[in-house]
Amino acid sequence: MSEVLILQHQVGEGPGTILDEIKKSRHVAHLLRIDQGVGIPRSVGNSGGIVVMGGSMGVYDQAEWPYLKEEIALLKLFLKEDRPILGICLGAQLLAAAVGTEVKPGVPEMGWFGVRKLPDAFKDPVLRRLPENFPALMWHGDHFALPQGAAHLLSTDRCACAGFRLGKKAYGLVPHLEMNAAMVDEMVAESRKELAAAGVEPAQILEDSSEHAEPVEELARVMWRAWLALLD
Repeated sequence: MSEVLILQHQVGEGPGTILDEIKKSRHVAHLLRIDQGVGIPRSVGNSGGIVVMGGSMGVYDQAEWPYLKEEIALLKLFLKEDRPILGICLGAQLLAAAVGTEVKPGVPEMGWFGVRKLPDAFKDPVLRRLPENFPALMWHGDHFALPQGAAHLLSTDRCACAGFRLGKKAYGLVPHLEMNAAMVDEMVAESRKELAAAGVEPAQILEDSSEHAEPVEELARVMWRAWLALLD
């Protein structure tokens, strides 16, 4: 049995189905609510793996949110120890930054978009069961190039690097595959001003969610179980 450390940055962007699958496994989740003032560990400790969730802040906002720098330092330690990492959206950006990749603002991508599996994903132990093309909820405005030495796993028309793997156990995934339908509804309800500013129609996201959320959730659960197997 291993402890899985989870870093959550804000309400509405919790671990969702990832936490569900951890609870179903023989592993134990240790959720740290960074948004509630919980500090970032300075060492890997007994954690067998780490999950870093999304958030509205950017990697370049470290002056305003100093804990981002601390998270990058912690991710470097997990990489050095070759322990499993799963970064979702902001978490993927922080993982990319941990190996020196620049993350910067780009074209916003908010809503359900088609995601493509790239050649390395077809043989990847975590992503290989995904279909070649599938819809996923994307909710970001920051972008980054494929980190040096990483396996390129996923892309969309607007996001060239939507998924990557460093080594054999560290994954950065931009899509919000952790969300179930209720979580998507909550995110839309809390983000109407943001959506309006981006020219995105909330009703379209909800309509797409009614079609895609449930089947994508099942695909994601298979992925999370495969990632948890890396802790063994």
